[in-house]
Order: sequence, then structure tokens, then C-alpha cells
Amino acid sequence: MTQFTVARAAQLVATFDLSGIHRVGASGDFASGDWLAAEAHAAGAAVARMPVTVNRTVVEEAYLECGGQRIDGLPMFDSPPTTPAGIADHLAANAGGHEIGYLELPPNSASIKGMRFELIRRKTRHAALVVATRVTGESLAPINAQFFNAPFGPPALLVAGAHHALLAARAEERAAAKVVSVHGREPTQSFNVVAHVAANARGRSAAAPLVVVTPRTGWWESTAERAGGLVAWLAAISTAAEQRTQRKLRCDVHAFATCGHELGHLGLTELLAREAALIRGARHILHLGANLGCASDMTLFLRAADPAMAEHMQKLLCSEGYPEDFIRVQPISTVSGEGRDLAEHGAQVLSMAGANQHFHAASDRWPGNVNAAGTAAIARAVGKWIELTAVK
Repeated sequence: MTQFTVARAAQLVATFDLSGIHRVGASGDFASGDWLAAEAHAAGAAVARMPVTVNRTVVEEAYLECGGQRIDGLPMFDSPPTTPAGIADHLAANAGGHEIGYLELPPNSASIKGMRFELIRRKTRHAALVVATRVTGESLAPINAQFFNAPFGPPALLVAGAHHALLAARAEERAAAKVVSVHGREPTQSFNVVAHVAANARGRSAAAPLVVVTPRTGWWESTAERAGGLVAWLAAISTAAEQRTQRKLRCDVHAFATCGHELGHLGLTELLAREAALIRGARHILHLGANLGCASDMTLFLRAADPAMAEHMQKLLCSEGYPEDFIRVQPISTVSGEGRDLAEHGAQVLSMAGANQHFHAASDRWPGNVNAAGTAAIARAVGKWIELTAVK
């Protein structure tokens, strides 16, 4: 198996980080997708791009005026806009009237459907909502737009957590406020990166395929959030190609790096529509989720339809040097992100995901928030899992 050394992992992560902001439709989306496709081809896979049409959000103005101050923000991308004149009312917390509601939430408040923030937005009578996002560094850390193609609720504006004390006081006072959130949509296209390594065995001697899925886009550079999954994804492809060269590969290995994670998993939705039979027929689906190899929090969660699969991956991680004290094996019912979507489609999912104190924040960058040794250990464990699973 190709050794994913610390130096190799660091080089891949640094290249991803330098490709720019990875939000769908941004230049970094296309640059990083092209780079990833080239790396997968060099590793020995047949590579293609699966187009994904996106009506991306274009923000004209997004701000809160309160107490004589203007605080710039970002709309919830699945909330409706205001008019250019905005919405003027009192700012209030925990109120049930027609005021502008104020909340403080972490950036993972829409990791799955049905969470508290969604329920508030669906039930509230507020004219608008203002949310201070709370994350290390108190920056603006956007909340994912789970319902990007079906906006709902009142206009919702996200602002940096650095303003939380001021806004909490203003909300307590029921201060006069105005929310302006003017945004529209324009069509663009992103793509899923598709890689395939064909089995040596064919026909009745071939085993059911393995599928590897990881998201590749995010709100900012999102380096620790996304890069560790991409490094492990490349390790899976590289190992499968090596097994094929040695004529040991008994099953096809399909790898997908999907776009639009932050916008309701648009890329995965396209994948599930186009490759429904493959997803249903896969022997296992390895979901490489967020924050693999994060320096600010090395906790790693393993979840699987078959708990023995998670325990097996835990042993592989430990054998490759990932600290055992940071690994948590949890039920598949707790999985989030694309892993949850795949599990709900009946797939035999093994999901890996981590934690991140700079989640969705612009401060999630290389080198400060990436543990290259942890990233390399995860990549090697994933490669070993492919080696052991794809030859059976």
C-alpha cells in the first residue's frame, strides 16, 4: 500500500488550502475539484466529472442595524430575502410576537433535518431572525442550508459571535432594529468528482462493489473540515489501484467527492438520483465526513450499520498510530451529514467524522487547525480497510 506519510498528507492539505474559498460556485470550488480529479487520475483511477446544476445565492446586502450600529452578516441561504428597505421592529429574545427574534447558535445547528433551529424557523411568528454564531474566535460561522431548494420561514441573518454580548443586551432592552437581507439566485454548475477502479475479478467471481463518499465543498477554505476526508479518499483510490496492479482486486471501487455539502448536500442528491442501483447494491459504503485530522479537536466518531465494522476500523486506526483515547464508536442512528442520507437510503454505511473548534469559521486553515500526523494515520487506516475488504 502506498504510504501516506505525514509529509504527503501535509502537501495535499496545503494544496487544498491554497486553492481558495470552496463554497459552491466560487473559484476555489472549481480549482480544488480540478486538482482532486488530477490526483485521482495520477493514483490510477478512471476519473470523470458529474455535473451538478446550482442556483447559487448572490448576496447584495445583509446587515443588522441596532443601537446606532451596523453589523454586517450573511443570510441563511435557505431563508427568503427582505426587500431593500428591510424589516424594522424591536429586537427580542425568546419572544413569541412579530418582533425580530434573536438567537445564539453553534454552526452545526442544521447538521440534520428536524433540529431545534429548523423547528423554530418553521413555527415562529417573528418578522425576521438574527443569529449570532458561536464558535472559537467568535467569527461568522455559517449554518448549512439544509433546505436550499425549498427556502422557508422568515428572513434569517447570521452575524459573528463577537457581537453576542451587545445583541443579547439589545434584545433584553427590546431595542429598535432593522434587518436587511437582499439576495437572489443565479444559475451555475459545480460537479462531483467521480473515480473508479475496476476489479480484476469479473462475472460471478467478482464481489459486490465498495463505494467511498466524501464531501468536497464548504463555506470558506474549510481546510480541517474537508481536507482530511479528501486525503483519505485519495488513499482509498490509491490502494485500490495498487491491488488491481497486483491482480488482487475482487470488487469494483467507486469513489465520489460530492459538491454542495453546505447547500443541502446537492451533490449527494444528484449522486443518489443517478447511481441509485450502485448505492443499493454496494457491499459497503465508506463515508468520510467532516473534520478528519483536525488539530483543535482530535475526537473521531465511528458509526456503522454493523457495529463490528466500526470496531474493525477502530483497530486499524490504532494500528496506524491514531490515539485510541480520541476514538468514539457510536450507533449509526447518531450519524449526520451525507452519512445520514446514505443510511436512510438503506446503504451499509461505515461513517467517520471528527470534531472542530473552528467549524465553519474562516479560521479553519492550514497549518494551524490541521494535525498532519492524524490526517496521515486516518488515510493509512482507510487504505488498509480497502486492502482488506476489496480482496475478499
